[in-house]
Amino acid sequence: MHPDSSPRTAHKAGVVMLVVMALVVVAPMVALSASPLHANGSLWYLGMLPALMGLYTHRRLALAASILTPLLMGIALLLRDDPILGAVFLAAIGVATGLSAMRGWHLMGAFAGPLVAYALIGNLHVALPGGTVAADASIASGLVAMAYIAAGGLWTTLMGAFVIRAMGVKSPRSVPGHTARYFGAALGILIGITAYICMQWLDPASWWIILTFFVVVQPYYSDSTRRMLERVGGTLAGALVAVILVEVLRGIPAVITIIAFVLTIGAAYANLKLPYWVFAMLLTPAVVLQTSGTPHDLLLAIGERALYTLIGAAAAIILMSSGHAYIVARRKRADATEAAALEK
Repeated sequence: MHPDSSPRTAHKAGVVMLVVMALVVVAPMVALSASPLHANGSLWYLGMLPALMGLYTHRRLALAASILTPLLMGIALLLRDDPILGAVFLAAIGVATGLSAMRGWHLMGAFAGPLVAYALIGNLHVALPGGTVAADASIASGLVAMAYIAAGGLWTTLMGAFVIRAMGVKSPRSVPGHTARYFGAALGILIGITAYICMQWLDPASWWIILTFFVVVQPYYSDSTRRMLERVGGTLAGALVAVILVEVLRGIPAVITIIAFVLTIGAAYANLKLPYWVFAMLLTPAVVLQTSGTPHDLLLAIGERALYTLIGAAAAIILMSSGHAYIVARRKRADATEAAALEK
């Protein structure tokens, strides 16, 4: 027997088991996507995202995300006709995401927050026995949408822990309290003001501006500026990938769903291990494929998504640069005052 045969066999068995578990995680979503209730496959997928990010920290955080995300989305559905309350609500989620960085939970928050924005501003649909309707069409449609989102999160929490553990990715790092507070303030201001503008004057696809804020604004200024530039390039490349996938796989929703899941897993890994533009390039087609309706709708929406991403990146860089300049100037004044006091 070759001396390396046993380790190699063990490695192959581990890879096979990882693939099998990944397929188990995605199986319900694929089944839904291939059924008459295919719109609910997208809801299942949306519920998976925060849970998947929560698993990087702990299964309890993923469980909390699985329950909290649909609840927040349900509240957002009730606030769709009130721009002021909706903006305040979304701003509070932005602040909470920033403050959660003290525990290293902001990665999960950065995936849950955009879903709440989608429910508040975007076109969230759910498949009922009588047909596909808007999630805010009635209390019943909203509850069914929340149930599918929660089910996707809970299933991912239950079955996805092995997949994440096998990938060997470390938990997101926590940040100091004062940095988290600045981070939360920046997110809250950006998201609150923009949510009001989106709800009052822009079309439903403008929720992508909010998504951009959640994923590019980071606790540290240098990370944010780099992410903003990479976000634009990665999003444009990802949009092109989405167009190609839709053209090649038109009329095969189950295959598109599987590809969306694979892209999501890759994006989750890239977010912690690879340059950010890779994350953006992978996640953009995954989200677009699951939230844009028919292939015709998707092809029409690509340019709009890219435009809103550019708007979000520009707004974020302006506010973050202004805040950074203010902080630096205040520190210089404080140092000058301290130096003057010591001289006396």
